Amino acid sequence: MEFVAATNKGCVRTNNEDSYYIPGDIKNLFILADGMGGHLAGETASQMAIDVISEYFSRESIDTEDKLIETIESAISEANSKILQLSIDDENFRGMGTTLSLVYIFNDFVYYANIGDSRIYVVDKQKIEQITVDDSFVNYLIQIGEISEEEALNHPKKNVLTRALGTSPTVGVTVEKIPLESDKKYLLCSDGLTNMVSNQKIFEILNENNLASSKTKLIGEALSNGGIDNVTLIIIDNE
Repeated sequence: MEFVAATNKGCVRTNNEDSYYIPGDIKNLFILADGMGGHLAGETASQMAIDVISEYFSRESIDTEDKLIETIESAISEANSKILQLSIDDENFRGMGTTLSLVYIFNDFVYYANIGDSRIYVVDKQKIEQITVDDSFVNYLIQIGEISEEEALNHPKKNVLTRALGTSPTVGVTVEKIPLESDKKYLLCSDGLTNMVSNQKIFEILNENNLASSKTKLIGEALSNGGIDNVTLIIIDNE
């Protein structure tokens, strides 16, 4: 298994509110977080999510599926509580929160959880598939039939989230799993990528380039299309 990660503040923002974790001390763990809030608050929330969750995993021994799922749920819950508490205690961080995309590879399966509108995709030679569901207002409107997917692309409330880490006392965590397959790539990304680059273009870049080039080209494509937000991605290749 190989992986790469990259982040860029984009062409408009003065700071980068995205954070990520790739395997180092903790094997098989990948996390991406896109923070929101006022000055410094967004980047504080996203980095707190990374730090709290990775530290929680460092204390645990993952030897069964049940233990892994319990660890994912508890780690995310702890991150949610700590981010919320800081936003209550310090007015400089009032209202901050973050999205979260988490992947853990275990026993030839990809276990994942997602909160907010950062996404996880599975890509092979035939298609690109989003396996997460956006916790966003426009996605809710799509689900109830109020707007089409095309209308959602330019909806004025496109960036309004219905769920984020650190914004309420509890956060529901659903852990899903799919087989880890040798002919697929797994992409975690913030909406700074998906708002700037179409799924079709992401599909083409990932299939026409190696990991290092894919990382560079995806960031470059987002920037050349305007780069109005921070752009962060993690690509996992099991080939």
